[in-house]
Amino acid sequence: MLSLLRYGCFSWEYRCDMTGSPMTPYLFAVILALALGFFARTMQAFVRAAARGGKDPRPRLDQIPMRIASVLIYFIGQKKVAEHGPGHMSSRHHLIIFWGFLIITLGTTEMIVTGVIPSLSLNSLLPDLLLYPVRATIDLMNLVVLTMVCWAVFRRIVLRPRLIEMNMDAGVILGAIASLMLTHLLFHGSDGAMSFAATGNYLDAAPVSNMVAKLLGSAPAQQLELIKSAAYWLHMIIVLTFLNYLPYSKHIHLIGALPNIFTRNLSEKKMDLPKLDLEDENQWGVGKVTQFSWKSLLDTYACTECARCSNYCPAYNTEKNLSPMQLIHDIRYEMQDHDALQTEKSSLEAELASLGGKDKSAVEGQLKALEEKIEAMPPMVGGRIATDTLWSCTTCGACQEVCPVFIEHPAKIIQMRQNLVLEQEKTPADLGRTFRNIERQSNPWGIASGDRMKWAEGLDVPLIDDVETPEYILWVGCAGAFDARIIKQTKAMVSLLKQAKVNYAVLGHKEGCTGDPAKRAGNEMLFQMQAETNIETLKEVGATKVVTSCPHCLHTLRHDYPQFGGDFEIVHHTELLAHLIETGALVPVNNAAGKVVYHDSCYLGRWNDEYDAPRAIVEAVTPEGGLVEVARNKRHGFCCGAGGGRMFLEEDGPRINENRTDELLESGAKTLAVACPFCNLMVTDGVKTRDMDEEVDVLDVAELLASAIPDVPLTALKRKPKPKPPVDES
Repeated sequence: MLSLLRYGCFSWEYRCDMTGSPMTPYLFAVILALALGFFARTMQAFVRAAARGGKDPRPRLDQIPMRIASVLIYFIGQKKVAEHGPGHMSSRHHLIIFWGFLIITLGTTEMIVTGVIPSLSLNSLLPDLLLYPVRATIDLMNLVVLTMVCWAVFRRIVLRPRLIEMNMDAGVILGAIASLMLTHLLFHGSDGAMSFAATGNYLDAAPVSNMVAKLLGSAPAQQLELIKSAAYWLHMIIVLTFLNYLPYSKHIHLIGALPNIFTRNLSEKKMDLPKLDLEDENQWGVGKVTQFSWKSLLDTYACTECARCSNYCPAYNTEKNLSPMQLIHDIRYEMQDHDALQTEKSSLEAELASLGGKDKSAVEGQLKALEEKIEAMPPMVGGRIATDTLWSCTTCGACQEVCPVFIEHPAKIIQMRQNLVLEQEKTPADLGRTFRNIERQSNPWGIASGDRMKWAEGLDVPLIDDVETPEYILWVGCAGAFDARIIKQTKAMVSLLKQAKVNYAVLGHKEGCTGDPAKRAGNEMLFQMQAETNIETLKEVGATKVVTSCPHCLHTLRHDYPQFGGDFEIVHHTELLAHLIETGALVPVNNAAGKVVYHDSCYLGRWNDEYDAPRAIVEAVTPEGGLVEVARNKRHGFCCGAGGGRMFLEEDGPRINENRTDELLESGAKTLAVACPFCNLMVTDGVKTRDMDEEVDVLDVAELLASAIPDVPLTALKRKPKPKPPVDES
């Protein structure tokens, strides 16, 4: 059978003299060269555009084995594409199309090669044991991919996943893929029919093509030759046209995804933007597209337009003017427009230089007009990308978390905010007040810095000056020291540390704002002032371990301070408390908390990968099954709306915290547990807005734990119920 496949069945030996002319291979070679040349020219332009970006601060070519593994898992294996989540439908059909297309490309490549060198085919390259399964797999995958394309069309037209439209580009791409499958089957089907007419045998390793051959069986030989020739040329025209259409379509990601995944961030430090040299005004954020790094620009070629980033974005889901997907597209359009003009300028400058002593007036006029056009281009930040788009972001990281090709959206937004604040001086009034408060009083609320230790009055809280070598510095944070609601959870934390006999101390008046609100809102100058002051303080007191209840402080201390020499072990209070429970230092005995739902903090969860410690605490203080989950949890948790400086900005339209609170209330839990001061305030506000504050408690996990330990009274931790209105007995 295999020998028949290799030698006896002439129809498997591709013959490209379809027209009967010996010139056909030469004609095809010319067409192929032109198509590949045009594609190469396009790729050169695309690479040139991205290369105009600056140096990337991260190592992007280290850990080569890990990067190769990433390509195999996420590009070839399509792991993140196949993931299902509460905000998107699974795209497993995309895996089949992708893998099928890779397999079919082997057959298409053979058709291209044999179009130029008819004798060079898989028959001459593969041993018998491989030839049959390879041929059969290629043939079967044509039908599989064709079926999946039909499903993709049905999905877009009938099921209509959010933001996945059946537009012209999608129609062209899906139509081209389907046409490639059909022409492939038609080519081999006519070949099989000719084989049967000549030898009485169909193609050996082509079950699908043979079904087509049987349908064509009654056609005369001349007509079969014509069908075969037409199918071949149609297939080649579609392939070469598709190749050159690809870079200008949504499927540019087929080219951009692989290098983007290969150069992805492998560091555990996430969103730690490079330290700005504030003496160099060219480093004051990103106002022009060329101020992005080459990797940030490469991101724009990798976008698959799956829309998951926008579907999970809390701003987009509450009708704000921010679509992370559109933001990436806008950066790409800006990059390509800028590159086209700069390339034209370089061409005119080269032409001008080549004229020597000849008349240059015409070229000089063109160059001057072009320079004026470039000068008149609207700025990227505040022009193509609106300022309210940038200020809408909570930097929650949901977009980056779900992106199947590892695009880093939040970092780009913060870099453009830096330009707005530092260079353009376009800071929202609310944030301007917040910045002044941090600068003057070292807290975003502007409360007198001398009141930072008022929360500890009447409590036996050890100060750093009174403890010689504490194991931990308790970083209280601005909310923990100044906000009346959060002070309660600070007191609960202090009580637990005392109960567990932890050797700790607080900095007292030496503590200042970490600068997180300034950092995420783009005021790098103010952030650096705060960072340098705090690092100096921590070093002076000999700190090695710092525990904080604020995930925003945690992230800043853990990921941003090391750039300024602040290398300390930073622990979240849930991690320490979970450890104390595990080691028996804290033994919760009161399981009266009942049904509890936990809200994941973005900065604790997505940015610092801590999901288990808070849940371990909740499970330790509730009956079995007392911890309930909402659909949007852990990696897909929905933001409270306070991150990225949004805590101090007014919010227009539907509120993010109310969207999240509604979901938490729908769980039926009577206690909403949080592990972040900002989350606590935002969810508490949402509960009050829904008039549920007498029925539902919002508690930090430290408060929950304190309520489960007899020696730590709960009375000071819960809110007092609203007084009931007097009853009119008249």
